[in-house]
Amino acid sequence: MLNLTSNKIKISSVGTTIFFSAFLSGCTGLAVSNKEPVSLVQGPAITDIFTPFDMALSCLKGQIRNDVNFSVGAILDQTGKDVVTDGGTGKLVTQGAGDMVQSALFRAGVSLLNRRDPRIIESEAKWGIRDPRMIQASNYYVTGSINSLDFIPGGGFDMQIGGVGPNYSQTRIIVGLDLSLTDARTSKVVGNVSLQKQIVAQDYGISAGRFAGRTLLNIQIGKGEREATNFALRQMLNLATFELLSQVVPPSTFEGCRNTIPPEFGRLSLTQSSVALYKYKETQQQKTPVTSGVTESSLTKTNPSTEKNKPANVPNKDIQPMKEKESNLISNPDGDSELNKKDLIKYISMKPAVTPPAKVVPENSDAEQEKLLTDAVPGFEDNYWSSSQRD
Repeated sequence: MLNLTSNKIKISSVGTTIFFSAFLSGCTGLAVSNKEPVSLVQGPAITDIFTPFDMALSCLKGQIRNDVNFSVGAILDQTGKDVVTDGGTGKLVTQGAGDMVQSALFRAGVSLLNRRDPRIIESEAKWGIRDPRMIQASNYYVTGSINSLDFIPGGGFDMQIGGVGPNYSQTRIIVGLDLSLTDARTSKVVGNVSLQKQIVAQDYGISAGRFAGRTLLNIQIGKGEREATNFALRQMLNLATFELLSQVVPPSTFEGCRNTIPPEFGRLSLTQSSVALYKYKETQQQKTPVTSGVTESSLTKTNPSTEKNKPANVPNKDIQPMKEKESNLISNPDGDSELNKKDLIKYISMKPAVTPPAKVVPENSDAEQEKLLTDAVPGFEDNYWSSSQRD
């Protein structure tokens, strides 16, 4: 009889504990009546999104001509991976990669056109309330896809001695994407980047199990750390956008901006801009410093070994102007004789070669207005909206 009484006391105490736990937890999730709203839990404050690559993007402001228009096309999720949750099924990665790239371009300070949803512009043009000729044409646009998502087999351990011990497990996901920068006039790809990142998840804790008489006590304490998948993708897209813009400006323009990227968050070693920057630094190191009272030509004559060991692809400093030297430094970053970006850099960069003066057109003439619009937006005649009717 005494044992039964003690068991009843234990059961009643456990039931009381469960009841009070449910009551306390239900204060924020339950309402007295179904007609009364429940109290919502207030989490951390709302903040703006900042990535380690935003400083590099902001550094490019003012380095790219503001009369060169950029836009963002389709950046699709091509991984084919879905996820099943309590709320239903959905995609494992974000479907808004295009909007993230558009935000990155805006942070870089380029002249940006919104092509994410052209239905409003199309409708207003068809209704006749919008002049299609006033819509600016895109000079360059970004497209691409998130095309790989692989689950890497992880590992872990679980060790217990006398029912007490630690446990640890780790899993990883590798994500890859490709972005391209295309010339809208010729549909030629002028920049391309491929990036990948491993997203880490790990769980660790300690567990203990003991018998107190006939009652089993089991305690588990643990912690899980997982990188936010979509935030990691935003970081990749921001870095990819910076890389695309770096491929169409001289290395001297983006060298300082590139140094603001923390190496622990992103490293680019084999991209086109990385090769161009490496050759630019190598060329700068090979240049002989100019001392006071001595000209470059005299140093060249007194040190013939330097001229002898000079690479063939380095321009002659004595016969070429400074602007031409800077363009030639990245005219052929990959060693491909068919690839020439001199004209592209001259067009996009804020440090182009001197352009010929524009032809003088009599004032108050229609030809002047049309010419100015064509100069400000090259390729305007090939604009989608230049035709009177779309269909």
